[in-house]
Amino acid sequence: MDNTSSKSRILVITSTYPRHESDYAVPWMREIHRQLKNEGNQITVMAPSYKGLKSHTLDGIEVKRFRYAPASIETLTHEEGATYKVRKAYMQLLAIPYIIIGCIFAGWLALRGKYDVIHVHWPFPHGLMGQVARLVSGKPLVMMSHGAEFALARRKKWVLPFLRQSLRSADLRIANSSDTASKVIELSGRPCNVLPYGTTVNAADVQAEPAANPRVLFTGRLIERKGLEYLLQAVPMILSQVPSAEFVITGDGDQRARLERLSKELGLTKFIRFMGFVSKEELAQQYAKCDVWVNPGIVDSWGDAEGLGIGSIEAYSYYKPVVASRVGGIPDTIRDGETGYLVPQKDPQALATAICDLLVDPEKCRRFGRAGFKFAKETFSWKRIVGELERLYAIAV
Repeated sequence: MDNTSSKSRILVITSTYPRHESDYAVPWMREIHRQLKNEGNQITVMAPSYKGLKSHTLDGIEVKRFRYAPASIETLTHEEGATYKVRKAYMQLLAIPYIIIGCIFAGWLALRGKYDVIHVHWPFPHGLMGQVARLVSGKPLVMMSHGAEFALARRKKWVLPFLRQSLRSADLRIANSSDTASKVIELSGRPCNVLPYGTTVNAADVQAEPAANPRVLFTGRLIERKGLEYLLQAVPMILSQVPSAEFVITGDGDQRARLERLSKELGLTKFIRFMGFVSKEELAQQYAKCDVWVNPGIVDSWGDAEGLGIGSIEAYSYYKPVVASRVGGIPDTIRDGETGYLVPQKDPQALATAICDLLVDPEKCRRFGRAGFKFAKETFSWKRIVGELERLYAIAV
């Protein structure tokens, strides 16, 4: 391939990919492939089936699904994500056919397709599939780490040598944040490029009336590493300073019932609204109406933390300031004291102080929001990200 003039034919291997037009799973991955396609690259996505889902086309991109179990139990991926599901013993058993059949399917696709590069997301266990694809095709292997695989390796020590071998085998390594990149380098002893995601919402298309009261918004899955219990604990402290404040929480997950119980126990049900999963259009409305977006992320009991923190980038596109924990890849998305505030994890008082500092000062909110918009446009624009990814592909090839 002529790296200076030709576009790439890319085989993408991943655990999760949107199942239909309105599926909001991994929106950043869907968007980067759509952007790559618009630039003239040819994309084929290999992903597992979910409950018998067959291969299909999305955004003009072929999504090749492989079956690894009877449809009724074919649930290892999607929804919560595999790294959460394999905490259950019976899900770990599903991983065996998943890996074996995935390797066979990857080899079959690579043998049939005329790809220029193989791009693997989550090097464990998909690095094994990528290596099979490279073996039969002779094409370079790019691996992208998102952070969750390292949390899995910390709890499942047998994963560590496989993850190390996969990372070392790659022709080129990419990570979604500087925090994840440091883990790749430490484990593999090889260099790693940092390439973040961009936002998948477009604030310019949103018309929304401002909320009547000061509003704090959280968006994301309601899982342990999001640290929502610490936000709930901070709410009474915030209300003591800003009595009219209201709190909106979108998303769903295995922690939702516990968080709703905690909200009731703290007497906060009239101040906090749990909306569950919302459409992309409704999500845009909520971003537009809020005053502060918050991510109280933590390092969870599995050692997992946010790989990047895409919500910060989305909030910036609406000129909203951000308050978030200083863990994982989150610091890559916040300029402390300029676009928002970074606070210690698991510290309700620090969360409350930072949020109140913004809620009581609308001018500071606007100033931080403008700075965040500029920061996101310069650092997290799809044009820059896709251009950098194409450059990395050219190096690998």
